[in-house]
Amino acid sequence: MSEFYKLKYYVIEAFYEYIIAENFTIRQSVDRCLYEFGKQISEGGLDALAVYSTLFYRAAFHSADELRFFRKHINKLNCLFSSELCHVLSEDEIEELTDEIDLINQRLK
Repeated sequence: MSEFYKLKYYVIEAFYEYIIAENFTIRQSVDRCLYEFGKQISEGGLDALAVYSTLFYRAAFHSADELRFFRKHINKLNCLFSSELCHVLSEDEIEELTDEIDLINQRLK
């Protein structure tokens, strides 16, 4: 498993754990994950891309209305995705990432 997918897995696990174990709302869970994965986000690069895409895809899937509270972060996600970062990802990883970001942007409107 690639490091990119490993980080996405950890983000998914944390996201749902906060919802189930802590009874967090979608927005609370996203906020908590943004805090918990702050180091990866602050470093930018592929790690930030993995965290952002995973979190906001889950939010878009479960409660698209919550995305408006994270517009600043989603703008950063789009900037990261449009950069040259993706050249190190596999074809499958790029395809999944593209699908996630397309859904996030569609639901944000």
